[in-house]
Amino acid sequence: MKFVEVDGMQFEVLPMAQQVLKKVVDPLRNRLLPAGLLKRLASRSQSPLIQESLIRPGGWRSMNIVYENRRPVDWMDRMAVRYNPISMATRNRRKLVTAKLTEVIKTFSSEPAIHLLGIGAGPGLHLQDSVVRAGLKSSQARIWLIDLDSDAFEFGRQCAAERGLSDCVEFVQGDARDIRQVLPHVSPHVVKIVGLLEYLDDTQALQLLTAMREVIQPSGRLLTHGLVDRYNAGPFLKRTFGLTHVQRTADDVRALLKAAGFETLGVYETPMQVYPVLLSRPE
Repeated sequence: MKFVEVDGMQFEVLPMAQQVLKKVVDPLRNRLLPAGLLKRLASRSQSPLIQESLIRPGGWRSMNIVYENRRPVDWMDRMAVRYNPISMATRNRRKLVTAKLTEVIKTFSSEPAIHLLGIGAGPGLHLQDSVVRAGLKSSQARIWLIDLDSDAFEFGRQCAAERGLSDCVEFVQGDARDIRQVLPHVSPHVVKIVGLLEYLDDTQALQLLTAMREVIQPSGRLLTHGLVDRYNAGPFLKRTFGLTHVQRTADDVRALLKAAGFETLGVYETPMQVYPVLLSRPE
């Protein structure tokens, strides 16, 4: 694995040898080899990430395997976890998002309690880690984590207990576009939407962002991101795992935010430039 340092953080970059290998392999897996063959080859791997992706592509378990980045069990596992640009960029995104959320949380330190809302949050690790890094006690924060699927909640509760945050974290199953029905009285200082917009079309994304605009504090902050497939990973993911992402540049996301009533304050990227992260506030 190769790293570069930016603003004191170590970010992964694709080694030259892997860049050369991609140029050879990409035409085969993206166009030439039958999708059925790719699926059969994938099913033979012992890779936890590949096996999980065959069952629940893009789910929270897949993300957690990518984050943990354990020692590969075989060659395909190494390529999927260590040297897949999407996996590398996802780990980079987590570092950047956590750092930016920590900064934002600190700006609300004068509040009696900071209210944080995670959308499509899975186990909610971004917000949990950010609260810890910001040095807050559990009495100084309230974290609401909303997801359509409750499957990640038990793992999230275990993580909250390990971080001493059990008292301030609440998991809620529901559609965040109906935020006033799901959480009638919550008005967050910070809203985080990470790992979700790339699965929503423009209409759905705008509905979600508009719903957040209606409940966020006037001085609040919303953090989200786009996706740019600079390494042409999309065709393989779609053909092999049925995983499809909606690509959006920073300008595309900025336009959605503006349409929902948000002003973009900053755009941040890691060296791989796959996930542009945007911080915004209500206009």
